Amino acid sequence: MFPTSETRQMEVPGAALQVRTMGDGEPVFLLHGYPQTHAMWAPIVADLAPGHQLIMPDLRGYGQSVAVDQDFTFRAMAQDVTAVADALGHTRFHVVGHDRGARVAHRLALDAPDRVLSVALLDILPTLDVWSHMDDRELALRYYHWAFLAQPGGLPQRLIGADGEGFLRSTLEGLAGTLDLFDPQALEEYLVAARRQSVVDAWCADYAAAATTDLEHDEADVGRTLDLPALALWGRRGMVDRFDPLTAWRRWFPGVAGQAVEAGHFLVEEAPTVVGPLIAAHLERAQD
Repeated sequence: MFPTSETRQMEVPGAALQVRTMGDGEPVFLLHGYPQTHAMWAPIVADLAPGHQLIMPDLRGYGQSVAVDQDFTFRAMAQDVTAVADALGHTRFHVVGHDRGARVAHRLALDAPDRVLSVALLDILPTLDVWSHMDDRELALRYYHWAFLAQPGGLPQRLIGADGEGFLRSTLEGLAGTLDLFDPQALEEYLVAARRQSVVDAWCADYAAAATTDLEHDEADVGRTLDLPALALWGRRGMVDRFDPLTAWRRWFPGVAGQAVEAGHFLVEEAPTVVGPLIAAHLERAQD
């Protein structure tokens, strides 16, 4: 899936991350979302690798990465990125994120704007906006996992543990409509991860943080704007398209550009020949 790449385990404060790197040039972090791993980026790395070093970690607790301190806030995940960048000798870098990874990119830009050259945010609304729209019936049904995974007392872990593979398949199908769009190797990687209790625990802790501490962090930053090159892409057939994402993101990144792509939530896998070149062009415009 990733020719001429290198995988390593990297120790950062509070976690041990699996990180894949490939290419040479300006550094670009590619941050995956729930319930995937860095394998999701395979369809577009050929578009992004020329002129860039691609850095693809599994988020803490996801895939082959392990969380030690059990802090699953987007702030902690953003700090993981800067720690990896430091270890690789990068002062500044671009960040491209999908789903949870895009939320990490948003928090990273807020917490360390001097480190970030540009951001690309794939198929998300800001976290505060998602919760404010939970009275939308279709959104609540499609995004039910936001509330389910955040339940306390180990309830979601016990229920998912009864059939982790079935839960993963149901989650992907619910957001994508079909499993056929996923590369078989990538899908197997997601399934292997879903069989690990520590990964299920990470999913739940991630969403519990997004319902509590992450909201406090975002609310504290309401009114701040970031003068960074920003790109927002979303699937025309997904939920984000219902809520005017460019207007939502302009409250944080006034210069944000973007568009809908003929796809659902997993636009990297569904429309790689569109998404890859759009991100590559964004990176070209935002060169240091």
